[in-house]
Amino acid sequence: MSLLSPQVVAFIAVIEETSFERAAKRLSVTPSAISQRIKQLEDRIGQLLIVRQSPCKPTRAGQKLLARVKPMSLLESEVMNDFLPDEPTAVHSNTFSIAVNEDSFSTWLLNALAPLYQKYNYQFDIRIDNEEFTLEHLRNGHVIGALTSEPKPLQGCVVHELGQMRYCAVATPAMYQRYFSNGLTIEAFQHAPMIDYDHKDFLQKRFIEMVTGYEVLPNHVHYLPSAAGIVEATRLGMGWCVTLEGLLGDALETKKLVNIAPDISLYAPLYWQHAGVRSRVLAQITQAVIAESARFLYT
Repeated sequence: MSLLSPQVVAFIAVIEETSFERAAKRLSVTPSAISQRIKQLEDRIGQLLIVRQSPCKPTRAGQKLLARVKPMSLLESEVMNDFLPDEPTAVHSNTFSIAVNEDSFSTWLLNALAPLYQKYNYQFDIRIDNEEFTLEHLRNGHVIGALTSEPKPLQGCVVHELGQMRYCAVATPAMYQRYFSNGLTIEAFQHAPMIDYDHKDFLQKRFIEMVTGYEVLPNHVHYLPSAAGIVEATRLGMGWCVTLEGLLGDALETKKLVNIAPDISLYAPLYWQHAGVRSRVLAQITQAVIAESARFLYT
């Protein structure tokens, strides 16, 4: 049983499952029934809502609709649990999508989410992206909340300031001696191999500009889309990197890595934004995120 229309339920299922066939299996109906319901919804809205491809994706109008109905789906699951606690709810009704940066995911976030699973059986669909881009997932309706560097709330959303992530630049002692023993110069950064997360990560470039006052293009750059992998690659001597301090473990104490600029740290603000609905689930997730991040982030 669902309080939402079959058309809206089918629409959400297709987007989340990325195919008509998987949506049909999830809702225990035929793919033809899913197709008919989507067509009925598109006729009612007057716009194409889903791009029929593999994987299926929402159109711009579909993204706008998804951003509106996703919180409704969240509230519906709460209502069903309140009034019909013994009746099985829709598949995935206890699965909540959030967009997060990998640095948070790899350090403190799971400590916030695990108790929610253990106590309430909440399940999470984590979307990982750079903190400067996670808000797009919330804007497009794919998630109900996002860890983001953006302090300005989206329309219809609420924002909470969490604190600041602190980063430092590290390298192996051998790498430091080879490239930086004469100082953190423009020439040194040009020749020293650098390890970057991906092409959307600007921490390394910000650090170089902070130290030298110039934009410097290194001759050799590794792109390794793993927060922990970057630290490991640095430990293995593949280059220097800027990384979250919490990912270093005892690498500095054991001299496996050295801070190449101990007097310089980079700070990046972090916020929690979520759909502005009165939801018990969102309140519980928000409380857990704020409490756990306070133990890790800097104020």
